[in-house]
Amino acid sequence: MDLAGLSNAKPEELYAAAEAYGQLYKAYVQHATDWKSGTADRVHGSGWTGDAADAATKSLDATTAELQAADIELSCIEGTLRGHADTFTLAQSKLRQALTDAAAKNLKVADDGTVSWSASTNPYQAADWADKQKAAAEEIGKRITAALAEATQADQGLAADLKRFTGRATDKSGLDLKTANADGYLQQFGDLNNPGYKKDLPGKDATPTEVNSWWKGLDPAGQQWFIDHHPEAIGNLDGIPAPVRDQVNRAYLAKMLDSIDAKNRAKPPVPLTDVEKGQFAKLNPIRQRLDEDQRHAGDGRPVDYLLLLGQEGNGRAAISFGNPDTATDISAYVPGITTVPASLGPKDNWQPGTNEAENALNLWRAANAKVPPGGSVASIVWLGYDPPGQDAGAAMTGAGDKGAPAYAKFLSGVRASHQGGEPPHITSIGHSYGSYVVGQATKLTAQPGSPYQRPDDVVFIGSPGIGVDKAADLGMPGHVWAGAAANDVVTHTPTKGDALVAVGGPLGPALAVVKHDLLNPDEGWYGRDPASASFGAQRFAVDDFGQTTDIIGAHTKYLTPEGGGPSLGNIASIVTRGCDVVRVEGR
Repeated sequence: MDLAGLSNAKPEELYAAAEAYGQLYKAYVQHATDWKSGTADRVHGSGWTGDAADAATKSLDATTAELQAADIELSCIEGTLRGHADTFTLAQSKLRQALTDAAAKNLKVADDGTVSWSASTNPYQAADWADKQKAAAEEIGKRITAALAEATQADQGLAADLKRFTGRATDKSGLDLKTANADGYLQQFGDLNNPGYKKDLPGKDATPTEVNSWWKGLDPAGQQWFIDHHPEAIGNLDGIPAPVRDQVNRAYLAKMLDSIDAKNRAKPPVPLTDVEKGQFAKLNPIRQRLDEDQRHAGDGRPVDYLLLLGQEGNGRAAISFGNPDTATDISAYVPGITTVPASLGPKDNWQPGTNEAENALNLWRAANAKVPPGGSVASIVWLGYDPPGQDAGAAMTGAGDKGAPAYAKFLSGVRASHQGGEPPHITSIGHSYGSYVVGQATKLTAQPGSPYQRPDDVVFIGSPGIGVDKAADLGMPGHVWAGAAANDVVTHTPTKGDALVAVGGPLGPALAVVKHDLLNPDEGWYGRDPASASFGAQRFAVDDFGQTTDIIGAHTKYLTPEGGGPSLGNIASIVTRGCDVVRVEGR
């Protein structure tokens, strides 16, 4: 297919044909059902016996089998037409965008798809102008060639499929149930089950940068086509712009809760199934948080962006306070054990520091107050993994090991979808068990040839260890920070080789740690204590809560104005690249 052919193609006519076959299929299904119930089933149930009955039954069964075969063949045609129409639609979108980009760069596209440029008549034009134009022409030329190749392949594939279906109808092989079942299997499980839009999507190993390039390669009509027809494919795709992810994830959220809401509103309420109860528990807190922030939009709160939503495991969600695509300074916060979607819900009566969305909003407020003129802030809370509960899982690294690549990819997507000439300053923050996730994700970015983009600063608060022995292992000299309250017991976790023993005291028996390795007193459960001098991070001041017996508060209030002392302000300064971070010596 050439450039003119694809430019002038009308995929909507293929969709119309698919719709017509769909209507024909529905009518035929009803016809076949009527035949079976009104004729074949009645004869089978009539009690008629004898040679004539056997002959009639055999003939009726043969007709029933042929009707079933034709049913399958008709169902395949509609899906085939739609799949190829999808490919034509997206190929045409890519071609239109490539032509638009060529015109914007003053490049000329010939009828055969060749891209060229005119010599500059501006004597003050940069010396490397011709080289830049050549590179741009080659890049757009490749995009045009790829779009034409996709359309050509779809054109040839559609012709072959229609020829096959026509042959089935002409020689009546399509009335053979065995043949039809083979076609149905191919439609359901074979290559035909990989329609055009799925083939067009970036592969599972594509980097967020590649995803973002793919998205920008579609013109606005092509992008809207995905939003309208297959939002589930892009809502959680790292590299897709934040407003798009927010739009489709909110729509998915409403869709998943509509039927549950209807049951809850019924008089009397209709009982929910166990699946619906789990779905409601995972999704409703997110809806409530978004609704609460919308109600309070006039009090200076930023706009929310729902960047991640899912029902896997305990639930998935990521909310950004402020647009990360346009912010100059971005923080991404990973909470620790026991975090579930309810922890990202509305503020309600949660104790300070225990509502993780509120923690991220606290950080937005503090950072927004410090950001220099012309700058802006986005504060993200990311729950893209299953944190362990208050059980033996908290002593295992499995959940963090699984979550680290997902978080590293998410952060890479934040960087890939950013707009503007200057790259954003991204700070990765991990609290408690979340610090292990952040540590391992950051370690992944330091590996040679890593597909992940590293953050600019990384902050560990209330950490039991991050899985590395020293800050230098993260490859970010001077940009690794740690905050630990003196009476935060989590930051004093024993090593795996230590022993817990019962000792007596004025208040009764208590547990004490007997160090197994006295040569490494800074070793924590997940590695060396990030707040220790031997780790090598920059330690910033936090409130040590005096002699408080509020053990939970000592661990949870790092991102709160109520009890975090200088912690919140110091982290906000790190996020906004400030010079007023109050440092303390490592312990």
